[in-house]
Order: sequence, then structure tokens, then C-alpha cells
Amino acid sequence: MKKNLKKYSRKSASGSRVQEVYVPYDTEPRSYRKRGEADDLKEFTYSSFKSIADRSPFTIGEWAQLLYISERTLHRYAKEDRAFDGLHVERILLLDDFIASGNDLMGKEGFKKWVHSTPFSLGEKKVFDSLFTHQGIVEGIDLLHRIQNGIPA
Repeated sequence: MKKNLKKYSRKSASGSRVQEVYVPYDTEPRSYRKRGEADDLKEFTYSSFKSIADRSPFTIGEWAQLLYISERTLHRYAKEDRAFDGLHVERILLLDDFIASGNDLMGKEGFKKWVHSTPFSLGEKKVFDSLFTHQGIVEGIDLLHRIQNGIPA
């Protein structure tokens, strides 16, 4: 008993391609924005840092932890209005991008709560605990941009 097999004709290969919709996002990554002359490495003093720290959700003790220096050293920098080292300046400016993104998205108080929370996308890790490495800060900025654009984790 033979079954009648139906023969199908092949359509052209160009008709079987899957095409995804391109969605342009409006945000420019903050980590690549141009900085002013006051942010020059040699001129970045404690007063420049203070303007960033005032907008941040971090205490002076938390800043000291994030910069890998003691809180006493930060107080000494404040007393002398001393300039920071290049590596500290780089980390401060990267954290400034993180802070600006968070404050724009959630407001200062909402951002402060979020920084000390454990979002689903980071697993069991607090946001603050991920800010001790360059990669962690960049991932935090990326996470804020994804939240801003409505992209789930």
C-alpha cells in the first residue's frame, strides 16, 4: 500500500529569511561624553570631587571604599583642596556618569534606594557591591540605560 505523497514546490530562498525590526534608542552613552577643561586630570581637586559627591547617593565613607582610600585621606584632601591621582579621577568620573544616569532616571532619593537594593538582573548582588570594579560600574551604567529604555534583564 503506497501512500500518495504530495509534492511541494520550493519557493525562492529570499522569501524564507527572517528579518528583525531595528529599534533605534535615543540615549547616548554618558561614559563617552566630552568633558570640560575643569575635569582635566591635573586640575581635578577636592572641590571638583565635592560637586560630584553632593549629587551622589554615597556617604564619604562609601566614597572612600569605592576609591580604595581611607576616609581620613579624603578629609585631608578636603582640608588642603588637594588634587586626586589619575586613577582616582578616572574612577570618580566614571561614577559621575553612573550617578548622572541614575539621578536622571529615578531622582536622587529613588536612586539612593536602588543603589542599596538587589535588582533581579544582578542576581543576589547589591548594586553598590558591584561598583568596586571598572567593569561593575560600566555594567551599572548599562543596566540603567536598559531600564530607561524598557528592556528587561
